[in-house]
Amino acid sequence: MKNIAMLVAVGALCAGTAFAQEPIKIGVLYPLTGGGAVYGVPAMAGHQLAIEELNAKGGILGRKIESIERDDKLNPAAASSTMKELITKDKVDIVLGGLASSVGLAMSEVSKQEKVVYISTIPKTIQMTTDKLHKYVFRTASNTDLEGDTMALLVGKYKLAKLCHLELDYAYGNDLEAGILKAMPKRAPDAKIVLTLKPKLGATDFNPFIPQVMSAGCDGVISGLWGPHFVSWVKQAAPLGFFDKIKWISGGEIGSHEIAGELKGEYPDNVISNTYELWYHGNDPSHAAFQARLAKKLNTQETPQWAMLGYIGVMYAAQAMEKAKSTDADKVAAALEGLTINTPVGPLTIDPKSHQANIGQFWGPMVKKPDRAYRMMEPVEYIQPK
Repeated sequence: MKNIAMLVAVGALCAGTAFAQEPIKIGVLYPLTGGGAVYGVPAMAGHQLAIEELNAKGGILGRKIESIERDDKLNPAAASSTMKELITKDKVDIVLGGLASSVGLAMSEVSKQEKVVYISTIPKTIQMTTDKLHKYVFRTASNTDLEGDTMALLVGKYKLAKLCHLELDYAYGNDLEAGILKAMPKRAPDAKIVLTLKPKLGATDFNPFIPQVMSAGCDGVISGLWGPHFVSWVKQAAPLGFFDKIKWISGGEIGSHEIAGELKGEYPDNVISNTYELWYHGNDPSHAAFQARLAKKLNTQETPQWAMLGYIGVMYAAQAMEKAKSTDADKVAAALEGLTINTPVGPLTIDPKSHQANIGQFWGPMVKKPDRAYRMMEPVEYIQPK
């Protein structure tokens, strides 16, 4: 009996020790207020869903996950200082998130300085995985070269001849412009850009730009206006008949339900755009179950697309730590290189050299549906880099 009691006591002590282990801390920044919140809040919801699911299954390495969430305010300086605080004060093991490319670059620089892994879940500037690539930065979103190549491909597909080019004047817009220009000779050799305009990030008044585009004689606009920028453009330009004859080919994920659901009947004709995920269309058997879980969490059937990117970022962090059997940044970084995981849009792999995941996007025209108050993408094509 004495031996049994001793074994029970030892077992209880071991269990107590395991339970008392420090949680694994994941730091995350998204814009939760202001114009960027239309994307940042859904991304955070997907992040939280992943944390909840992992904790329900025992966490990471048998340890509970603690998510430390902050607002990056769509501001590089604010994001940089907040990320440093997450690392030095909150002692996070890894950092995820960002939305604007300028914010992503700022977070990447902190990651490099502090030697903490940063997974860029939304920022797309090609700089992050080319000339500013370093050991600790990884991207699970697309990038501006891939997006620009697809947009040029669509210019050729729709046989557009005279183009107006409209980009926001910051890292994403400038790099997307470069990606499009690089792809045009191959994808749309007969098209010519006759006007390029670059409003500032955060612009709300597009009235100085709209007449310039309308008087330029363009049959197509190629653009990276995203979120509230596109919404403002539509509200100011559509009453002038802007979209009647001009085909709008856009990056910036304005094909997502976040934007279609906000504009509803105001969403214009002649828009071809992209999105990472569609609640009503999947390309992988696991998508339906993911979408159902997200719908339950958000209490809406019509779920936003950015949630999936937040979700995938967490799952990549978790599987890298499990593979590394550690939270050590150097070991986790090594584990991320070449790592393949299953996601709601199919298996994704991070290239070991560029640290870029081969995630694709859904592309297609946004059309009216007789039984819906908002537009939906149809037909849908999933374009994924090899």
